[in-house]
Amino acid sequence: MHKLPPESLIRTWVWMMSEKDNPELTEKGRQNLINAFGSLQKAIEYIEKQVNLNEAN
Repeated sequence: MHKLPPESLIRTWVWMMSEKDNPELTEKGRQNLINAFGSLQKAIEYIEKQVNLNEAN
C-alpha cells in the first residue's frame, strides 16, 4: 500500500460520509477513502486497527 494520508484527513473523510443531508459530500468522502485505500473495506479495516491500537495504549 502506498503512503497513507494523515489521520486528520481520514477523519475528515469519515465525517463527510456521515453528512446524510448532503449526498455530494457523502459521496466525495467515500470516494476519497476508496482512492486512498483501494476499497472502502480496506479503509474500515485500517480505521478499526488504529482505534484498537489507540485503545491499547
